[in-house]
Amino acid sequence: MTLDRSLALVIAVLFGLILSAGALVVVGGGNRQLSTSKMNEMQATALLLTSSMAQAASLSATHADRMARDPLVISLMKAGDREGLTRLLQPAYAALASEAGVNMLHFHTADIKSFLRVQDPKNFGQDLSSIRPMILAANRSRVLQKGLEVGLAGLSLRAVAPIVEGETLIGTVEVGVELKSLIELAKSASGADFALFLSPAMTGLSPQGATQPKDLAGLAIEAATDTALFQTLYDRREIGLSREPVQGMAEVEGKSFGTFAQPLLDYSGRMIGTILIARDFSDLDSGFRRAVATAAIVTIVGMIAAFSVVTIAIRAMVIRPLADLADYAEARAAGTGVDASPAEDGLADYRRLRRAIGALSDGASTRTPDGGAA
Repeated sequence: MTLDRSLALVIAVLFGLILSAGALVVVGGGNRQLSTSKMNEMQATALLLTSSMAQAASLSATHADRMARDPLVISLMKAGDREGLTRLLQPAYAALASEAGVNMLHFHTADIKSFLRVQDPKNFGQDLSSIRPMILAANRSRVLQKGLEVGLAGLSLRAVAPIVEGETLIGTVEVGVELKSLIELAKSASGADFALFLSPAMTGLSPQGATQPKDLAGLAIEAATDTALFQTLYDRREIGLSREPVQGMAEVEGKSFGTFAQPLLDYSGRMIGTILIARDFSDLDSGFRRAVATAAIVTIVGMIAAFSVVTIAIRAMVIRPLADLADYAEARAAGTGVDASPAEDGLADYRRLRRAIGALSDGASTRTPDGGAA
């Protein structure tokens, strides 16, 4: 390999290593930034759902407390007038159902039996004392209770308010919000998918309509925006109970999903399952892979450009002046009468060398073959 190509190749490789190191730094920083962005995005999405649930619980509490304080409601509950209470509250329930996602308006007697389900007036009389701790807590403490609870109809955001006249407890009233509508709204706002998994072992109940686990220690899907996706994640053991938020990544059908799981707590703070969020990050990952490919292409192009530029520069600044110098030395040695004046172009060191060659040649020509002066 010629000198110019050898030097150009070495310099191009060094230049490529510098570009590669720079690309690695940029790609590494981009990867960390992408991971941080994903984490922040998932946390913000989780906050959106929990905020929506808190607002729904507050809404339920407001309506339950207002009904519990309504003198006409108190009068009808005291009289045991189920039909009158139904006629009074049917319009209010219809409005709440259509505007706020309320799916339950339930009255209970002081002995904790179902008195009236406005959404299902013919279904009443059940003893709820052993299966509805929220009603029991509101009944005994006479303090409004709100939050998540699993009942016979499934998991709901509920608020239970005591109906009191003077010092006498008349009963309790419950307002519940359907969680399916809440997670659908959260999906519309964020673009992520949500699922609520219940642990039958922790709740002691298997809600109607929930996807049943294969073992008692497993989890059951109570509500989900994409049941097939979350069932796949569960079958692959991507989902489990945890008392701390857990974030991860999963590949499903060629798509990259970020996952975020956090404990699902009932109104008393007891863990009853898991809230899982899944967001499709395929577009972000594709953009990152394109950035990596671009960095690799820039490195390769930079090496080629460096090789070309350095080769041209070496030939112009080193090889050609050196070849001219070699021609000059050979001509002076052969005595062909080449002009001995130093070249006025090229590098200073080459000019010095040319003058030295000329001087040596002139000195040699003035000496005799036996070493004396001519």
